[in-house]
Amino acid sequence: MRRRAMCLGLAAALLLGGCSPATDSGTAEPTSTPQAEASRRRCHLDPSSTLPPTPPALPSGDGARLVHYNAYPYSDGFRGVVALPDGTVYAVGQREEPRDGNPCGPRRTWSYALRWDGTRWHELPELGEVVEPQQIAASDDGDLWVFGHCPATVASGDPDGCAARWDGTSWSPSVLDNPQVAGAAVLGRNDVWTATYDALYHWNGERWQDRRPPLHIRALNRAPSGQMWIAGDKDGQVTLARWSGHRWDLLPRPRIPRLYGSKQGETMVHDLAVGEQGEVWVLASMYWTCGEEETQCTRPVLMRWSGGQWLVKAMSKEFVIGQRIVSDGAGGLWMVVSRGLGRFTGGKWKTYPITRGPFGGRSVAALARRPGAATLWAVGEDQTEAEEMPFTNGMIWRLDAEPA
Repeated sequence: MRRRAMCLGLAAALLLGGCSPATDSGTAEPTSTPQAEASRRRCHLDPSSTLPPTPPALPSGDGARLVHYNAYPYSDGFRGVVALPDGTVYAVGQREEPRDGNPCGPRRTWSYALRWDGTRWHELPELGEVVEPQQIAASDDGDLWVFGHCPATVASGDPDGCAARWDGTSWSPSVLDNPQVAGAAVLGRNDVWTATYDALYHWNGERWQDRRPPLHIRALNRAPSGQMWIAGDKDGQVTLARWSGHRWDLLPRPRIPRLYGSKQGETMVHDLAVGEQGEVWVLASMYWTCGEEETQCTRPVLMRWSGGQWLVKAMSKEFVIGQRIVSDGAGGLWMVVSRGLGRFTGGKWKTYPITRGPFGGRSVAALARRPGAATLWAVGEDQTEAEEMPFTNGMIWRLDAEPA
């Protein structure tokens, strides 16, 4: 099941990029891995070109303002963000650099975390216990966890899952059986949940306990009240479940519109968000066979559970470019859209532009909203496909939206 989850996750990531037809021979075009491509470009660079760009003036932008920029000489980018009720914000990212200064030599990869205290960002001690961070979660009182892979097992190609807890002074690691984290929720110091495709884990203050899930999990999140939710698939259908404190209760399944008839396949969940008013949002993609070569195409689907009923809307294929959503705290929703950040409220969409970085990039990896406020945080990276730029830099944006 672990291998199946990893393969399905990879397939989802590839398909979200759009339709990818095969070559005339029926095999896919050969592609270079990001790591190999980065090494190749670095080997052909003048040493002066590895200098990072001049950071932009901060803040800037009419919509989501750029409020932090990591000018790093090689690879740097943020993967996750969490905001607390008191205004504290944590962002986690990953960095990479040559071990010996040789762009073509072995590289060192590690994770890092920043803390916003309301005035400025502080970098926490190096997070050596987790690489390739996938999730960051915290309780309202600041109990912070980061989930990703164990550094010692990454080179094997079959890494273990690792978690690290920040106690205000240092990181404390723990090991999970499965590295493909689908979500995490911190309810208290001795009450932490995380999920993979086919497993649930609960931290009781001493160790991780396996809990049998009622469905294949694609996303896990908690409500502001502390109530936990999971979303994914069961028997090939989108399924949502709520934790009662003793068991998982399955909700009625949403009816997915059959827009492509017999060519339509399963609908895959990407993320879920829970609002202060009890509404639950699920973002997914429907898949269907398209084109003369019978490739797989996708279309985003937005679902809302509220008042015992589902509202399901198939969206424009060009509308959504991200897989993360977050409640706006007033019954609506935030998500990444093609023109910036989109807010769905009152049955309508409003778009807020995102400031670009010096490279011209503005890739958003994660969103977080401060509970009880309209402040939205977005993290990601500034990147370019130009051959002379072999690096990316982490970016953090802030949007102080008007009340709904």
